[in-house]
Amino acid sequence: MKDQSQNSVKNPDVSNSDNPLSPFLNKTVLLVEDTQSILLTEQKMLDYIGFKNVVIANDGQEAIEKVSKYDIDLIISDWNMPNLSGFEFLQWVKQDVRFKDIPFIMATSQAEKEQANRAIDAGVAYYLIKPFGPLELSYAIQTIFDPKGAEKIQKTQNRMTESGKVRISIAHIPITDHVVLGVLQHLITTKQLIPKNFELDIQSKLLWNPVQTALDDGDVDAALILAPIVMDLFNHGTPVKIVLLAHKNGSICVRNKAFGSVDLDKASLKNFFKSKVFYLPHTLSVHRILADIYLRDLGLNPGYVGQDDVDVRFEVIPPIMMPDFQSQDVNAGGFMVAEPIGAKAIDLNVGEELVLSGKLWSDHPCCVVAMREEFIDSHPEATQEFVNMFIQAGQFVEANKKEAARIAVPFLDADNNLGYSDKILEKVFMDENGIKTVNLKPDINDFDRIQKFMFDHHHMGTCIDLEKLIDTQFID
Repeated sequence: MKDQSQNSVKNPDVSNSDNPLSPFLNKTVLLVEDTQSILLTEQKMLDYIGFKNVVIANDGQEAIEKVSKYDIDLIISDWNMPNLSGFEFLQWVKQDVRFKDIPFIMATSQAEKEQANRAIDAGVAYYLIKPFGPLELSYAIQTIFDPKGAEKIQKTQNRMTESGKVRISIAHIPITDHVVLGVLQHLITTKQLIPKNFELDIQSKLLWNPVQTALDDGDVDAALILAPIVMDLFNHGTPVKIVLLAHKNGSICVRNKAFGSVDLDKASLKNFFKSKVFYLPHTLSVHRILADIYLRDLGLNPGYVGQDDVDVRFEVIPPIMMPDFQSQDVNAGGFMVAEPIGAKAIDLNVGEELVLSGKLWSDHPCCVVAMREEFIDSHPEATQEFVNMFIQAGQFVEANKKEAARIAVPFLDADNNLGYSDKILEKVFMDENGIKTVNLKPDINDFDRIQKFMFDHHHMGTCIDLEKLIDTQFID
């Protein structure tokens, strides 16, 4: 193997006979990523998995130099990068007879299926949507090198419990947008609500991508998930319906305090955010629309690398990691995210509140309760009872905010790893412009606004028939 001392990472030997990737850990990986904080995170993931030889490049042009210099066995590349994009690099690799057989993982925030299909048609071996974790990255690599040994997705075979009720498997991530689900679980556990037709099987995941994949593959029956993700899944054939909203409002825009104090007038904030990075939790999110509204009102032009005249660059970051990333990233100006992530950053004195999302778009939708059609069709009574009780739990949150905060802490942070507290969550629930958990019927006009904004301003997706996606029969 050629010398790799330049711009490479030498990891210690990882000897683990239980690691299914053990036969492949001596392979050389080219990691291409322009955002340093994400590059560091992905390097740590590869180190955690056990890869010993990792060569890094900061854009597609540098990646061409590295793939020409080193014996590369696997490429993991971002899509949106300066100088030469990941897609252009992919095309170059697949057109060169020397390198066309190198497996190529596109690790990107480009979450639309249309973009994934475009990359697959161009030759990617695996399309990995940001944000992702080491388990997802391991699965992607194992699928490439050992597809027969890749972990098989376990479908839910037996939905009926011993009590004769149907099991509703539902996924979510640990944000206060999903507090109603935790309160519903509490009310059932304490027998304040007694379902006749269903039992809950709640799957908490740290990132949006596993929730999206589980819903798309049918590993769960339902999910509390970002509305634009569901709209994109529906547009590409996933049999899913939106049965009600998970909440209204509930997000916050936070400024990075690492740069010191800043006047909060428009001119000062425009100067502050110009040429900086702005974090989003997902490309397909209402947060992207809210951030666009806020930054454009300051006179800025936000967007992604490669887009014309962009003066604030969006970057997708796992929600729970935003405070830590922001405190360490000298280029990060701030973020738009669901609570209590912003409240935590403020509590840690690494962030300053700029605006709550309810002020940018009053009573806006964000996360929805999406359910797979086969479950709705097979279990209408359980679906109806679940919707009824979810609404009751939302009313409980509205009427008992301090108790809801107390219930939410162990539900969202069961292992006490995220640093949530009653104090932080109580502040989130008590703010008059904060999260709302009542009147959860989806308004088709709101979703039409979302899809038109995404299409007109971001050239993403196609407009779908919302009447076929939104199913209000149960909430009605």
